[in-house]
Amino acid sequence: MADLDLRLDRMDQLPGAMARTAARDVRTLFPESTLITLEGRQKDPLFVSALIHGNETVGWEALKKLQAWMTHHPLPRSLLIFIGNVRAAEQQKRMVPGRPDYNRIWKGGDTPEHALAARVLAEARAARPFAAIDLHNNTGANPLYALVHERRAPDLQLTSLFAAHAMWTRNPPGTLSEALSDFCPAITAECGHSGIAANEEAAFNLILDALHIDHWRGEADLDLDVYRVTGRIEIDPDAAIVFEHGAAGDIELPASLEKWNFFDRPAGSTFARLLNGKDVVRVCDDDGRDVTEDVFRREGDRLLLTRDFTPAMLTVNETAIRADCLGYLMEKA
Repeated sequence: MADLDLRLDRMDQLPGAMARTAARDVRTLFPESTLITLEGRQKDPLFVSALIHGNETVGWEALKKLQAWMTHHPLPRSLLIFIGNVRAAEQQKRMVPGRPDYNRIWKGGDTPEHALAARVLAEARAARPFAAIDLHNNTGANPLYALVHERRAPDLQLTSLFAAHAMWTRNPPGTLSEALSDFCPAITAECGHSGIAANEEAAFNLILDALHIDHWRGEADLDLDVYRVTGRIEIDPDAAIVFEHGAAGDIELPASLEKWNFFDRPAGSTFARLLNGKDVVRVCDDDGRDVTEDVFRREGDRLLLTRDFTPAMLTVNETAIRADCLGYLMEKA
């Protein structure tokens, strides 16, 4: 579908009907991906993106809350808002089947989605944003946390407005916040599961607090746990994954796997069982290098951790595992 027409629309206000519009109906207001410019007192804008993944609705709901707040308050800072994968949102899917993931297209490529990303980045760079926030949900059981791509005090201060945990990584490649971090402080705010009111409120409060920042603080002033991602855990796409002991498959993972997220796992502890002797697990670092043997060792059919790690984003959602990854292993930075 190289001839797919992905128009980038522009607006200078949030539509009034947005307050009563569900994310799945986004194309009634935004037929295509859209950049929205809202003028505020401080002219260098805060960049905010929503619906980069169509089934992650927290950004859409946070913007609706912001729109309601704006009826009684002037904007302290301008906003540049990107409404992302509206076609996937219409289908209530992470991405349109057969099309690229909108959070993997920001490093260049030859699809219409990559061309769209290049236009958005060019306009964002020209706007000279004060900071950038990409709002996401996730599938696993995780606390609120943010991805940062440069260990800079402003990026960590943005995170501290939202959560107690920062994941410092440039993996996976091609994400929006990584691309934005080349020219402004930028984070991906991971807001837990979709449809949870408290998560939507946290995303709204993050936007509101960021709009009111008037200076950056030093890292030493921040109460924040910073983790460096050691590797991204991928499962062979042809592997049969099971979560029940004794079931037939290639890899057995604990049914309670998600409870490990952001809790330390000691060296020597069992991570998984490889049932047929196949090497179906691969761990890649930020540069794409295979570091599997650095983090796992085999003992019989058990896959053991080689040293202490803190997992994050582990999920038992098999669709998410196959579309993205099983999760990440981190160490304190």
